[in-house]
Amino acid sequence: MNELERSLAFIPSSSDITMVKTLPLVSLPKISAVIPSFNQASFIQQTLDSIIAQKYPSLEIFVADGGSSDGTKEILDEYKSKYKNLIRYVSESDRGQFHAVNKGIEATDGEIIAWINSDDIYLPDTFWKVVTFFYLNRCALIVYGKNYYTDDNLKPHIEYPVDWSPILHEQKRRMMHFCIVPQPSLFFKRKVVVLSGKLVSPILDYELWMRWQRDLPFYFIDDFLSLSRLHSDAKTVKDRDGLIHGICETVHQYYHNVPYSWTRQLAYNKVYGNSWTQGEPTPVTRSILMWAMIYWIYYNLRWSPRTILYGVRSFTSWIKESIFGHV
Repeated sequence: MNELERSLAFIPSSSDITMVKTLPLVSLPKISAVIPSFNQASFIQQTLDSIIAQKYPSLEIFVADGGSSDGTKEILDEYKSKYKNLIRYVSESDRGQFHAVNKGIEATDGEIIAWINSDDIYLPDTFWKVVTFFYLNRCALIVYGKNYYTDDNLKPHIEYPVDWSPILHEQKRRMMHFCIVPQPSLFFKRKVVVLSGKLVSPILDYELWMRWQRDLPFYFIDDFLSLSRLHSDAKTVKDRDGLIHGICETVHQYYHNVPYSWTRQLAYNKVYGNSWTQGEPTPVTRSILMWAMIYWIYYNLRWSPRTILYGVRSFTSWIKESIFGHV
């Protein structure tokens, strides 16, 4: 993100936030906080507390638990009893995290949706900053902010390499090479799901952001909104090789090629594993670069029929639009 781009991001001022806080309740949009959960009893209390601590008056919390057996349900019963009109949950088997998030979206009715995993937390005043953004930018539908990766005790460790550009095609280009959006720091209006669809992939947020980004601009709040734990069971840590493989296939679906930047990450991970979580630089060796090129050739050849089919469909669509298209 260059200085010009950063200067165009939204920075909520204290006076703007104070003004929004003085609005009557009927003028404040309802926020639906959706939490997918499975066996996260060690962390979910802090997640819930971080939402409640926002002290946002028009709020609902829905936990879509996948049938946890580690005491999560007992914790949820306790919170539901204490906050009767605020928290609801279901605890039943599901088809994975993307199904749980969709279940939470469908079970709520807030204008703004906040999706956070049960091992992450929101920072103070996050909801007010987001509502202030949407209040002052009425036509915007999606916004995200900055995020820190932390250790198990929520000590900030690595800043998420967030990126943004006000130029839509540049947003898309950067998203091809990296998921520039930290998931718990993104908020969206419910209308987005109607316009561009819900989660459909185990690649979760990355696939969803690429799909939404085809049609809708993302906006940026230049402030920290959330913290994400890097613990041993986190998806970004537990099976990173499998995750990057799935990302390569998903990126190919949307951009019709697998960029070298992703195959280099795969080769890097084969050598260093989760050393990136320590935030210390490690050398990119010739062996890593060689394997990255091998993976790049392999993946692009493997999915080349999809690229050819896309080219045929694009040409056919261009002909139809040119001859039969109209406003």
